[in-house]
Amino acid sequence: MVLGRASNGTSKSVYNTLNIQFEGRSKFQVTMDITREIYQRDGLRGYYRGYLASLSTYVPNSAMWWGFYQIYQDQLIKIVPDNVSHLLLQCVAGTLGGFTTTIITNPLDVCRARLQIQRLESFPRTFSILWHEEGMRIFTKGLSARLTQSAVFSFAIILGYETIKRFSVKDDYRHYVRW
Repeated sequence: MVLGRASNGTSKSVYNTLNIQFEGRSKFQVTMDITREIYQRDGLRGYYRGYLASLSTYVPNSAMWWGFYQIYQDQLIKIVPDNVSHLLLQCVAGTLGGFTTTIITNPLDVCRARLQIQRLESFPRTFSILWHEEGMRIFTKGLSARLTQSAVFSFAIILGYETIKRFSVKDDYRHYVRW
């Protein structure tokens, strides 16, 4: 999280903006140095660097995710045989919704990460720098890792959410729910 990497063609640059020594040190020691350095440079405000950029990434992502989950669920119900587990169908719909929102919001997440790691001044400036350096690659940079994370997260969230809903339904309404 402290080291940022940029690739421009054949060379890769490593950004260690806090100048933290990593070699031969425990994770706890490095974590304490990072915490201390951020506080010395920026005070409490330093711990919230990129907070608005995170909100501008995760709020639309979450809102779209639930919408796409419902859309995919409705479409899968139409094409999947009735003997297929409804919970499985919902988990697949959640995963597809996660994939869709991840692809749509990936440039925002790349920008958020760069803003936080390289300590740049603003979201628009960071996006401009990224566009100049990466061009169209901004849409695919880090996408495979985000898709993997999204698949696991989406599947687990829907599995938990829909299972809890099943346990929470009153007996009077159980016959209205497709299991």
